[in-house]
Amino acid sequence: MNILHVIPSFAPAWRYGGPIVASLGLTNALAKRGHSVKVFTTNKDGPSVLPVQTEKPLKMAGVEVTYFPVEFPKWYYFSFKLSNALKNELPNFDIVHIHSIYLWPTTITSYWCRKMKIPYIIRPAGLLDSININKNYESLITSSISKFKKNGYMKLFGKHDLRGAKGIQYTSQYEMDSSSKWRISNNGKVIPIGVDIPKASIKLEKQMGTQADPGLKRLLFLSRLDPIKGIDRLLETISSLYQLRKDFKLYIAGSGEPSYENKLSEMIEHKGLSEIVDMVGNISPDKKHQVFQNSDLFILLSHHENFGVVVAEAMSMNLPVVISSNVGLNDYVRDYEAGLVVEDDSPKLIAAQISELLDDPNRMNQMGENGRNLCENKFAWDVIACQTEKFYEELIFNESN
Repeated sequence: MNILHVIPSFAPAWRYGGPIVASLGLTNALAKRGHSVKVFTTNKDGPSVLPVQTEKPLKMAGVEVTYFPVEFPKWYYFSFKLSNALKNELPNFDIVHIHSIYLWPTTITSYWCRKMKIPYIIRPAGLLDSININKNYESLITSSISKFKKNGYMKLFGKHDLRGAKGIQYTSQYEMDSSSKWRISNNGKVIPIGVDIPKASIKLEKQMGTQADPGLKRLLFLSRLDPIKGIDRLLETISSLYQLRKDFKLYIAGSGEPSYENKLSEMIEHKGLSEIVDMVGNISPDKKHQVFQNSDLFILLSHHENFGVVVAEAMSMNLPVVISSNVGLNDYVRDYEAGLVVEDDSPKLIAAQISELLDDPNRMNQMGENGRNLCENKFAWDVIACQTEKFYEELIFNESN
């Protein structure tokens, strides 16, 4: 098949986290299965742009990637040259896979696909959930503008884009259920996000202060630093855990808005956690495995997470996990007994469960093995690419008939 993926930003714009990892992994996996896969994206990378050549295809692990220059208004990822390329090249593709919503690349790609009768899929990446639509930011003005933009987009373009799609890819049943308010009747399909599973014999160098903190159990949070990730609840939990035991240290890895990073630092100092909580900043993709390898427990207490690819990455490294029931892959973790899924919002109760788990290394080891088996069975990229391929074939067949 000739497949086009359209995503607002692409690797190496790692600041955007999961969506970049997911789109890169999927396109590579599809290319390995013999498909011709191309990516159209912009060069936007936060407030700046990526140091890449634009309008010229680049090869990236078997995938042809073309970056188009982002123009005003940059927040909308507007690119006239992207629109022009779509108009000229869409007839060459059998199917188009669009990642994300609310932005220009989705709107203009959906428009041209409908006009040229090219079947397309949209992966909303959890953005249809009311929590994301009504998300609050540090600034009241920013929060109000964001809500206005998202609700306005859905009324003007979003419903047309989604209803015109031949299929909607959700990454979990949790995400599909959370999107029900929009009453999208299209062919919805749950296809998880995949992960690269390292070989069992992999040997990695130690890091994160192994000499400075001998004997301490290392707890890890690794994600974008954003209020939706539940970091406030995590720090409350760690404060309660510190009252129960002293033999641990929490590493918070990731980056976010400077104002929010400063708020977290102040929160850590105010709670007297400076000695046991270390904010280590961004972790580059090539260092992730090292960080997981040198941790004992992964924790993600998000208020909302349509899937939680970083949880799958942790499990692929035999790391037991503690997640909130708001993380999309919570059913998988429960079914495979790969960690704890906490329902209660009480930091004291969560801390008690974590403390009990830390006292049972055999249980932690078994959870780690179960998580690895889960990833091999459900989240390996070849498994995900095969499911996606079948979804494409089904939609193309339906369109041709």
